[in-house]
Amino acid sequence: MSIQKLEDLKVWQEARILMKMVYKIITKFPKSEEYNLKRHMRECARNVMGNIAEGFGRYHFQESIQFYRIARGSLVELKSDSYASFDADYLSNGDLNNLVEQEDKVVKMLNSLIDSTIKLKRKD
Repeated sequence: MSIQKLEDLKVWQEARILMKMVYKIITKFPKSEEYNLKRHMRECARNVMGNIAEGFGRYHFQESIQFYRIARGSLVELKSDSYASFDADYLSNGDLNNLVEQEDKVVKMLNSLIDSTIKLKRKD
């Protein structure tokens, strides 16, 4: 199946699921984290989706690769925040496991997308 539009891109779909998970989970955080951990996790989750979209929308392979790598960096940052949230007792063990599982899924898909884009660039 050919990918014609952003919504067809599986990694973007999974990043969207992750973003929804983050938005739901952070509602349980205390008010004191509104401008700290909650805000940062929201931004990281949005940045993952946004940078995948930005990379998909670029015409040059190298630009796409750069945005996919930025998305991966935001994703790893989000994963770190997930553990920080758990350590602060804001997340249950189940919530942490669900987040980490989805984060790991997206990072694997992103790594594959980066690798395949690099291969396309070499063929060009």
